[in-house]
This record gives sequence, C-alpha cells and structure tokens, in this order.
Amino acid sequence: MMHAYSPLYLGKASRTVGNMLHDAVEVYGISGDDFLRRFIQSDVAAQIECGNPKYIAGKSGLEMCYEVIEKTTGEVYEIEVVKQYDKSPAYWVGWMLTHYQWYSGRSFKSILETISYDELVGLYKPLHEADVQKSYEVLDAHFQRSESKLKKIRRRCGLTQEELAGAAGVSLNTIRAYERKSKDLNKAQMDIVMKLAKALQCNIPDLLE
Repeated sequence: MMHAYSPLYLGKASRTVGNMLHDAVEVYGISGDDFLRRFIQSDVAAQIECGNPKYIAGKSGLEMCYEVIEKTTGEVYEIEVVKQYDKSPAYWVGWMLTHYQWYSGRSFKSILETISYDELVGLYKPLHEADVQKSYEVLDAHFQRSESKLKKIRRRCGLTQEELAGAAGVSLNTIRAYERKSKDLNKAQMDIVMKLAKALQCNIPDLLE
C-alpha cells in the first residue's frame, strides 16, 4: 500500500509522538485517553497522518505536547529543554501507535476507536521488547475481531446485507467481505464507497475504519 511518508522519517515521527505522550502523561499528569482525544481534536494527528514534514521531522515531542494543549485548552507554555526521556509505557504507546498508523494507513482516530489507551498500555509488557511486526499482527487481529463501521451503520439503518446490496448496487459478496474485513473498505474504489454512503444516508468518512 502507499504510505503518507517515507519510512526514513518513521523513526523520528514515532519517537516524537512517544515523547509527546510521555510528557502529557508522566510530566503533566493528563490521562492517556484524554490526551489522545485532544491529539486528534487539535488536528496534530492529521498532520502526521498526511506526512507534513513540520510534524514528522521538525518538532520535538514537547513542542507537539504543548501545541495539542494550546489548541484544545488555550493554555500556553514556554518550551523547556528535555535532555533525556525514559522509555515509559506512555512513550511506547505513542511510538507504537505511530508505527501502526503508518503501516496500516488507518487514522489515529479509527485506531483509538477500536482499542483504548489503557488496552494499549496493557500490551506494553508482552510487546515492548518484541519486533514491531508483532505489534502490527496483534492490532490487525484486534481490528479483525471488532465489528466494522459498515456493519454498525447498516444495522442502525435496519437493513439486511441483501437489502443494502440492492440499494447500493453493490454485490452481496462484496458487502459481506467488507463487513467481515477480509477486504479493506479503506482501499475500495471510491464509487463503491460513495454508493454505500448514499444507500446508508451517511458521509463517506463515517464508513472508513
């Protein structure tokens, strides 16, 4: 799949997000779930997802931490100099989240809607010394077990798979494959996603994982 930025920048980006989350949780005492919600709300997450060089290579973790806080609360801090970081569970969660977002192409928002900060911290002991590929496999399996957004919205609309297939003009087998995630709706042709969104009377981003 196409990635938003070169793997050459992934190490720097993942360390920066790890340091950002460490500062928020360990230095400023903000809960991990709360700070990650702010991270998404502030649009900093979106800047990393799209590979903005300023965010993946040009900022420190503390600078990003302060930017998230300022954009979501209005509080402004003077930048301090941090010489060394402990590799805390919070750091690892930020580091691993960035790796998985890059690897999977999923947004930080969709990842965190599927697995919470506390659940990610629970993976620290078994995974923090393992190859990052193992983390990819564990999170991929978590997504496979979770109910797809397509299925949730279809059920909310009171439609069967057959009814949705007819209304959208998409084959029943295709609907089934996207719902059980054997095919990735994020990688579907845009006309298919548009047909499904129209049939379900929702916005396209509502369907994407």
